[in-house]
Amino acid sequence: MQYFNLFAKYSQILLRSLPLIWQSAPKEVAFITFTMLVRGIFPGFGIWINKQIVDAVAGGLNSQQLDNYQSLFSLVIAWVGAILLQSILEPFYDASLRNTTEKLTVHINLLILNKANSFVDLIYFEDANFYNEIQLIEEEVNQQPFNLILFFGNGCQYLLNLVTMLVLLFPLGWWIPLLLLATSFPQVYFTFKIQWDLWTTMSSKSPQSRRMKYYSSVLLTDTYAKEVRLFGLGSLFRQRYQEAFDDKYQAMRKIRGKKALSLSIWEILSAGGSAIAFSRVVVQAVNKQITAGNILLFIQALNSIQTSLQVLVSEFLGLQEALIFMERVFKFLDSKPTMDLTVSNKNIPNPIASAIVFDNVSFAYPDGRLALEGVSFSLKAGETLALVGENGAGKTTIIKLLARLYDPSAGRILVDGIDLKQLDIDRWRQQIAVVFQDFCHYSLTVGENIALGNLTAIDKLDHLKLAATKAGIAEKIERLEHQYQTLLGKQFDGTELSGGEWQKIAIARAFIREQQAQLLVLDEPTAALDPRSEYEIYSRFSELVKGKTAILVTHRLASVSMCDQIIVLKAGKLIEQGTHETLLQQQKEYAYLWQMQAQAYQI
Repeated sequence: MQYFNLFAKYSQILLRSLPLIWQSAPKEVAFITFTMLVRGIFPGFGIWINKQIVDAVAGGLNSQQLDNYQSLFSLVIAWVGAILLQSILEPFYDASLRNTTEKLTVHINLLILNKANSFVDLIYFEDANFYNEIQLIEEEVNQQPFNLILFFGNGCQYLLNLVTMLVLLFPLGWWIPLLLLATSFPQVYFTFKIQWDLWTTMSSKSPQSRRMKYYSSVLLTDTYAKEVRLFGLGSLFRQRYQEAFDDKYQAMRKIRGKKALSLSIWEILSAGGSAIAFSRVVVQAVNKQITAGNILLFIQALNSIQTSLQVLVSEFLGLQEALIFMERVFKFLDSKPTMDLTVSNKNIPNPIASAIVFDNVSFAYPDGRLALEGVSFSLKAGETLALVGENGAGKTTIIKLLARLYDPSAGRILVDGIDLKQLDIDRWRQQIAVVFQDFCHYSLTVGENIALGNLTAIDKLDHLKLAATKAGIAEKIERLEHQYQTLLGKQFDGTELSGGEWQKIAIARAFIREQQAQLLVLDEPTAALDPRSEYEIYSRFSELVKGKTAILVTHRLASVSMCDQIIVLKAGKLIEQGTHETLLQQQKEYAYLWQMQAQAYQI
């Protein structure tokens, strides 16, 4: 029953996959289908012609006279034509298979990318199990579509060829094709059963495969190169790579041994069935019950059946891998949104007239970690707010909630009294310019890197220069050989920037958005900057945020004194709120942190 249910499930997946193949390359699929039919039928047709030719020649030799040369040469011409047609179609068939595979791979990739882009929040991307599934899809997306196409072409061809050969053998005795099928079926069945066990084991050991990949990356990429050499970590990660391999290998080795033993046993049964059938055909020939052509037909058909079964087992195993992959793909494509997007006709307040209010907001991550608990505050329009606290206090979570990358687990976020959930999410995000502390390095040109904050400015050099000037990176860009057309990043042999220069690019990306954005959010905007650059940014802070509602997240308390209000967070709770002077007078957490930094920097 278990295997029947699996067969039913994967049959449904196959039926759902076939339209994807057609949608990706309809012309190529039509040609592959035609060629597959020709390639599947013609071997049987050729064997039948061989039989007719041998019988005609043998008959002529026995009677010392060959009566019908025209008929004989017609058969020869038909045989040559069949071979010639297959030879002509072969290179076009291979090209069509490759083209279809590439198109299907891109088609599946685009479906995955479109689906991932439809997730408006971050919940899925921070779910470890879901992220693992995405990683597995990414690892196999360039191989498994080929297995799917290969089955559609070669698998169906050899299945048709198998049926054709069995039909040819039927006149020699109705029980011969049945015997060959009966003695071959156990081998096929147990091959699939053991392969399923192999796949189950591979899935259970997939963490070890990912560990091996990770340990390899530690030793082979520039990200870790300095520390690996400085701390002598090479032997440690080589050892852990070997341990992960050994754990995976032992489990796989046992199943492969079981597979080899089982298949050897069932191979004997299959060979026995072929021997019985062949013996019967030989006896019939000795008794002159069948012709010499029939003996040739049986030998060639039997050889073709064995080849077809071997290829079919191989193709079905490849299909099994492809369908497991497609199951993951369809599961991903069928994922339901985790955020409720209410269709609302309420306009985005522009400008924000009163305030953005966090009303008793709590938030827990998918793994149950409580990031915020009962946080309430009000950010008036045009004010600057500083979020202060230790790592993990909940500062960045507030930013993500405000950008609606999450929805609160409890409480509300109000914009001029309107629940943030009732505002159009895309239009609201256009009102926000953000520099996250874990900003991204894009392997694009300098201009494109900046313009990602506002794609309408991608061809507006004056806008790009203004944003770069505000971020303090304009002089560096002007010194580059191709200036704003300079490709950045090592991935495509571009120019690599320092960490601080990359951060300035990220800041410029926020400033390019300022004309349309009402809210400017700077999350540790100077973490990678040198003291001079940091001073320049903060000395111009009031100018940069002029006319904006701004939020500053930072550990450097010297920079928050210019803010209209400061919120102090600890373990997800708001513990203090006020101006710089007020909080110093209270002599609590903020004052304690200030005094520590004042002593360290001798402020």
